[in-house]
Amino acid sequence: MKIYILNTPVLTDYGVYRFEKITIEEARIMARHAVSAVGHQGAAAALSHLLAVPIETNRKQVTMSPGDSALVFKITKRLPEGAILNAEDTLNMPFEFGKLERLS
Repeated sequence: MKIYILNTPVLTDYGVYRFEKITIEEARIMARHAVSAVGHQGAAAALSHLLAVPIETNRKQVTMSPGDSALVFKITKRLPEGAILNAEDTLNMPFEFGKLERLS
């Protein structure tokens, strides 16, 4: 069973998933044992600050298997096309955390 960190909610393969909102405290616990798949430096730096653990930039392609989960950093505002946010910009956006689980 693997835990990933994603900077957007994405279904990584066909299957049955559960996605629920979690608190920042729950996110911090998940982050301790997670593999980063955060592809943008600004998001990784912002997450490192928010979660109090180092989050590396890693453009790893993730394919979740049944039993895997992901900590999802979800910006709740649609960004303009082509926007690239630095850490400060990211922290100033409205966001929430979610837990994505692949059930089958």
